[in-house]
Amino acid sequence: MLTRSHRLVSVAIVEFGLIASNQFLIKTSPSSALVLLCATAIGATLPDIDDYNSSASRKSLINFSLFLRHRGITHSLIGWGIFSLLLYFLMSKIMPLNLEELSSFQHPNCWLSLWLGFSIGYFLHLVEDAFSHHGINWLAPFTNRKKYRRFFHYKVGGFFEKLLTLIAVLAIIFMTGYWLLNFINIK
Repeated sequence: MLTRSHRLVSVAIVEFGLIASNQFLIKTSPSSALVLLCATAIGATLPDIDDYNSSASRKSLINFSLFLRHRGITHSLIGWGIFSLLLYFLMSKIMPLNLEELSSFQHPNCWLSLWLGFSIGYFLHLVEDAFSHHGINWLAPFTNRKKYRRFFHYKVGGFFEKLLTLIAVLAIIFMTGYWLLNFINIK
């Protein structure tokens, strides 16, 4: 997928999850929900830091494409795990993250929503790329197998990706309007 498609589809999925689980209206403050959605959009672009022409690579201080192969370790479960744990460790050094807020359904704070959004966005990027024609290697660098037989796949930048992006944009508009109307009615 292209960068904008990754961002929009990932945000639509997370926003739908928040509405479906009633997190927008009951559990989550509007500010932490907004942080979660923005962080998801950013996290959805991070795996492409290994591609020289990606927006994540161009905005990075280090050109990771010089020593990382595109759709290599950054597009694997190991890369996602390393990223999420390293980010959790670094963010905890600045301000402690309390994962019990998620498991006990308390109001997550903005700091926790930031970490969660980056991690979810990164993971959704992998899922979205797994269905592309090129696919990903979920267990890189431990296996070289990249192509798994999938019943469904799409071409990057093709008709289906554009259709999915349009559906995501419309869904985001509709869902944002829904939770804004409900938020105003609650007040």
